[in-house]
Amino acid sequence: MAIPYWTITVSSPSATISNVQTVTVTKGLRVLTDNYSSGRITITGRRPDLLPSLAIGRLVTCVLTNPNSTPASSTTYTGRVADLQINYGTVSSMDTWTLELEDAFAVLGRSKITRTWAGGTSTRVVFQDICTDTGLTYNDVVAVANKTISATTVTAESALSVMQSNLNTEQGLLYASGDGLTMYTRGWQQYTTFYNYSDAGGAATRYQQVQFLSMADNYSTYVVITINGGSATVVGTGLYSYQEDTYALDTGAATDIGNYVLGGLSVQTNTPNRMTVLLNDETSNRVITTLNDGNTGVNITLRGQTYTANVIGYTISSDTQRTLVTFNLAGTSYYNFLVLGNTAGYGTLDNNRLGF
Repeated sequence: MAIPYWTITVSSPSATISNVQTVTVTKGLRVLTDNYSSGRITITGRRPDLLPSLAIGRLVTCVLTNPNSTPASSTTYTGRVADLQINYGTVSSMDTWTLELEDAFAVLGRSKITRTWAGGTSTRVVFQDICTDTGLTYNDVVAVANKTISATTVTAESALSVMQSNLNTEQGLLYASGDGLTMYTRGWQQYTTFYNYSDAGGAATRYQQVQFLSMADNYSTYVVITINGGSATVVGTGLYSYQEDTYALDTGAATDIGNYVLGGLSVQTNTPNRMTVLLNDETSNRVITTLNDGNTGVNITLRGQTYTANVIGYTISSDTQRTLVTFNLAGTSYYNFLVLGNTAGYGTLDNNRLGF
């Protein structure tokens, strides 16, 4: 089969980056309890003398194409130049370069925001205001009525921190899309599109590996919800805690958030956490579409048992011969996960074989 390939261009003025050797894309969350952070694209290549001008902040568009699907399918990533490293060998043919790109979350992380929102302002409006103030494009998908915030004033605060607290209030999803952000409000599960993967292939896409992990990174017996760094509301009991700062409207709203979060983190089972696919073998557009859609999920068939999970992040690793895609999966009922029934092999409910 043909080898998937990348086309990488810079903007203003337009130019193509050639002699690319490897591309690694990392986006989204690793586990449910992660905070949002910048996605990164790392590109390595040869012949730095042929590179176009790559000033910090310049936009770079990276398109991954799978020529084996019918028609050929592609996915696009846009990043801003964060760093360029050039390594010189003893002769020019040994010279190499490494280019680092950041997505829209990095803009939030580097920006400060000063704003006042009245009590009762929706999280959707707050999201839009943050994007506008930091120069990001935005899109939002409203699944159910937005949550609202308490009266809040921020002064020269990290835009990423403010965005995280706003998202904690909503309990939605956030994606970097192009040179901007897309937010799904709570109830986003109804918009999730699921794609079929299997160890047997056939009508589904064959995966290379599925990794089962304990829920240790996604497990809590009580949740602490603070309102704008102040008063705390505790939901649940026990030894394993998880804390989120919010702009919740009041104590009742904070309790609602706590119950919602605890419902996702109190499940103690051994579940699929990652799935790896070799894009070279893929003749459908399923892998590319799973990457493109943002709010996507997977149905995984493993030895006759099917599991359903949402994609919360992924890594694409390409060299000159192959491209591997590893999806990070959310394995809780919070994300509509269908757990494996009580089995001695993978652990029984509330009695994980790996222990806590």
